[in-house]
Amino acid sequence: GDAFGGLSPPWHLTTQEVVEDVARTLRPDGVYVLNIIDGGPRDFVRAEVATLRQVFDEVAVVVPPEAVDAPANHILVAADRPLGLDDEEVPDPDGRVLRGDAVEAFVDGARPLTDDFAPVDQLLTRR
Repeated sequence: GDAFGGLSPPWHLTTQEVVEDVARTLRPDGVYVLNIIDGGPRDFVRAEVATLRQVFDEVAVVVPPEAVDAPANHILVAADRPLGLDDEEVPDPDGRVLRGDAVEAFVDGARPLTDDFAPVDQLLTRR
């Protein structure tokens, strides 16, 4: 999904209900990939990862090195099958792929986004 435009993504494309629709349209071996820009405390990208984890069996996050202290693109990858991503597959040698427990730690208790709860603008403007 690359309908997210910079720091003002359409909230209605970020929710669990939309992710469920996407999952229904994928082939059994299909993969959903999102490119999300977030910065600061990364509240939005954490919430979107939490949302994906409600729907898909496997979720990975490609985190670029600049994500620590500046807005950056995060690549989210989700599927109902093992993803098999390795750090070697990240184009930037300083980037890393978070999988399994590392994704859980990255989410850090973030609340999944739903049609009834999607404060995307607020999550992106927190500092």
